Amino acid sequence: MVKWGYNWIGELAKEKAMNRYILPILLGCLTISLSVDAIERGNGRMSMSQPPVFSDFDANQDGLISEDEFENFQKARQEQRISEGRLLRNSVYSDGMFDRIDVDHNEFIDADEFQSHRGTMKSSKS
Repeated sequence: MVKWGYNWIGELAKEKAMNRYILPILLGCLTISLSVDAIERGNGRMSMSQPPVFSDFDANQDGLISEDEFENFQKARQEQRISEGRLLRNSVYSDGMFDRIDVDHNEFIDADEFQSHRGTMKSSKS
């Protein structure tokens, strides 16, 4: 009879000790998982949770976005959204968008034109 009670108490102590480590282990796994996800995303390029920045479009980093750079980025972004099963919410507005952003019509979008367009987009959503 004494042996049974001892085993029960011993098993209870083992279970309590194991439960004490479960939460820290789970939090550690979650931290590692989030870190790996952040590393896979790199510097945030083409992140679907945030709007793209000027340097995302400017592939050759010359400070200007050509129509080819603009179209290549838009196409890659749409393909990525499709592969993720996401909706193409604003794709109907993409035709002629380069011309709308290039207000001085020099066939390049500079940082000021890009920011101006972003400001217009933000104010229209408010």
